[in-house]
Amino acid sequence: MLKTLLIACVALAGAVQAESRNPANQVEAAERAFAVDGLALGVKRAFLKHMAGDAIIFTPAPANARAFYESRAGDNGPKLEWWPAWVVAAKSGDLALSTGPSFFDGKPGGWYSSIWRKDADNVWRWIYDGGSAADPVSAPVQATPARKGPMSKTGEGSAAKAFDAVRAAETMLSQSAEKNAPLAYKTVLVADAHLIGPRGTRALLPTAITERLEQRPAAMTLTLRGGGAAKAGDFVWTHGEAAWSEGQKAVAAHYMHVWQRRPDGWRLIFETLINDR
Repeated sequence: MLKTLLIACVALAGAVQAESRNPANQVEAAERAFAVDGLALGVKRAFLKHMAGDAIIFTPAPANARAFYESRAGDNGPKLEWWPAWVVAAKSGDLALSTGPSFFDGKPGGWYSSIWRKDADNVWRWIYDGGSAADPVSAPVQATPARKGPMSKTGEGSAAKAFDAVRAAETMLSQSAEKNAPLAYKTVLVADAHLIGPRGTRALLPTAITERLEQRPAAMTLTLRGGGAAKAGDFVWTHGEAAWSEGQKAVAAHYMHVWQRRPDGWRLIFETLINDR
């Protein structure tokens, strides 16, 4: 009996250690700690504490996040609350996506999206943070563990090769989107993808792919500007500019994409479209 109990305890300890080593679980923990600090320290101090030195935000053009937050006067803005609902990590455990609902002073905001990177000191820090329109009220409550996306079984072998492959995929997406944007996205999106933004789509959940594609403009222009890739070459994030027309009005936006190496090739698993002010 004692031997059986000891074996069970060892097995449980091993399972707990395995869970703690799972990069998606590590990123969920980092995101939740970031959110706790957001309430305890205020937005400015919390964002500076958890960001990488080369982190970017859109203002609306890509800007150094540290310089932006250091220039803020203080934390007199509304109370910001958020938590991770979906996390996807690279198989090399050095890059991940976290997304979930956000609220300002208890009122619905939208959905945030963050890219996290594990640095040389083994600390996870965010390197991109943004958010856009999606229904946060229907999201899982704060105490619900984040869903974890699948991890790739294979990659390109290096970050450089992966980024080159995704650059080619982005070029094809952009060329197709100029002719038929909904069809272009349908071709590259995975069934479990999440989409947030642009303005006017707040009533939709990020997982309402069909409904969101139905509200896409007929034609879009996408221009890649930067991003990064995981060491294993299985996970790439990109950012750039998006433009389309609504009647006689020209719309300018910025996008952030996450691509993952799936069994059938590189597929788009996430997009946020942020309308420029």
